[in-house]
Amino acid sequence: MSTAEREVLMGRERVLVIGSGEEPLRAKPTTLADKGFMERRDLQQWIIKDPVLLDSDLLILAEEYASWETADNSRVSKRIDLLALDGQGRLVVIELKRDDAPGDVHLQAITYAAMVSRFTEKTLSDVYAQFLTRTTGTEVSADEAMERIVEHCETEFDPQELKRPRLMLVASNFPREVTSSAVWLTEMGIDVDLIETRAWNNGTGTIVTFSKLYPVPGLETFTVAPARAEQAEIKARAEHRKLAARSVKRIQEAGRLEEGTEIRLSFAYENQAPPKYQPLLDWAREQPERASATWTNQDFRALKWAADDKLYTPTTLIKHMYLEATGAEIPNLPGPDYWVVASGPEELHGMALKQVADDIEAT
Repeated sequence: MSTAEREVLMGRERVLVIGSGEEPLRAKPTTLADKGFMERRDLQQWIIKDPVLLDSDLLILAEEYASWETADNSRVSKRIDLLALDGQGRLVVIELKRDDAPGDVHLQAITYAAMVSRFTEKTLSDVYAQFLTRTTGTEVSADEAMERIVEHCETEFDPQELKRPRLMLVASNFPREVTSSAVWLTEMGIDVDLIETRAWNNGTGTIVTFSKLYPVPGLETFTVAPARAEQAEIKARAEHRKLAARSVKRIQEAGRLEEGTEIRLSFAYENQAPPKYQPLLDWAREQPERASATWTNQDFRALKWAADDKLYTPTTLIKHMYLEATGAEIPNLPGPDYWVVASGPEELHGMALKQVADDIEAT
């Protein structure tokens, strides 16, 4: 590709490099290929290490996934670059191209999405456990992997959401047939993100940028279609859920609660809670330790339950307690709303973990 062609390709974006006491320098467009970067060795690993490059709410579950099962045990030669989970509990198929995307890249991603839409909760936890074991060098069980998945979603994980994967295509440029297909697919209720990645030479090194080409912010406000209206409602609910998401992580990172802080199951909502939650409240009252836990900053499973001295996330612990109390799976009940601070600074007493996290965000 010539320099002139690169200027046209990257004409939507200009990058200024400003050093201490120096005149601003406009970075010159180049390509990942020209700088010697590879798709799998470099681009893919950058995203695994920092998924925020693509989206603020991604949990990477697998790379180069190819362990497909068929009824007749036949071989399926399909390999997903990256598989992730978003904050809504939806699978995200990520297809990477170091250079320009081919005209059929979206068809490839659709095929992968159709295949992963058959994932069950067990498949998901097994896949993620294998990924964590390989990348951390420490054996991670499927149960531990599922706890991390639940913590990522924070609200009740719904296996039915696995049937609606999203597509995320990453390339340096997208041809018209891909962009038009992305718009149509989105209008039909299939979420597609197009992410452009570009390389720039600043004289001393290489700058790599990631920019969302589609969908543009506020797309729902000027797209009139029943499918888009439905998607807008789903996304609005997702944004609301994001406000409650990752309460534990925010509290731990801010050091807001000291190690050993007492956390109690709140009964403040008893008169407002639906009758289906009453068995949990009654069961917890029978033995005081059932309603008590201590806070830890050492593990994403931040609650050490007094009843068995094991670690749980707030939501996983309530699920476990409800199962113990009723023998049934719990309805949707986000844990951070129902565990409150019972020791430590007086101003935190009685505050739900969700509220503690929200106060951190507000400041």
